[in-house]
Amino acid sequence: MKLKVVIPVIDKTNGIVCAESIVMRDSSAGFTKEDIVIVDNTKDGLGDYFYGFEIHRDKDGHNMGVPRAWNIGARQVVDQGLDYLVILSSSMEFGIKLHTTWAEQMERFDGANCIECDGHSWHLIAFHRRAFELVGYFDENFYPGYFEAIDFGYRLRMLNMEGGWPRCWVNAMSRFVGRHTDLVLAPPLLRYYKEKWGGDKGEETYVLPFGDKPLGYFEDRSIPELAKKYELTNWY
Repeated sequence: MKLKVVIPVIDKTNGIVCAESIVMRDSSAGFTKEDIVIVDNTKDGLGDYFYGFEIHRDKDGHNMGVPRAWNIGARQVVDQGLDYLVILSSSMEFGIKLHTTWAEQMERFDGANCIECDGHSWHLIAFHRRAFELVGYFDENFYPGYFEAIDFGYRLRMLNMEGGWPRCWVNAMSRFVGRHTDLVLAPPLLRYYKEKWGGDKGEETYVLPFGDKPLGYFEDRSIPELAKKYELTNWY
């Protein structure tokens, strides 16, 4: 099984803890450095600590946002003909391998559209390449992040690819703490979701984006354009 693991990092401390837990001896992750793509969304840059990892950072130092970061990994999976994209939150910390690693457990379910990690939702989840080939990439207009997972799940549902996904357990914990910005971002991004699908989550009326666009369609907007669209004042 060939995979790519994408890790958006907005908090440097979380990123360091996550990376150390992956490369430590007998880690429960089961990834190699070559599997990892780190997207540097920090304000001041990650510096030299992550030497040896593949790192992407916006040329102007902007926070690329979650869906744009995930798409860096997703496009590599499609372009290189890999099997899975693993989405990993930088808040995740792997422990010592007990019986098996996450990567070894993925092998058991090779071919599934999606493989979930029990108890961690989208903080650790894997999608097969065919998901992106059929429904497109993550909508980068959900900037800097909120509703992109719901949007992707809805598109999968349109092709009967959502649900019934195998779940794995791994010795890991999430250090995630909700941010006040979630409450600020939710209303404008919800409005965009409603425009795109003709209703709120669970009340969608469109089966195609905006009623008549291809399933993977979204407008290609720059980061400053999105910040202006959503009236974001603290986005760098």
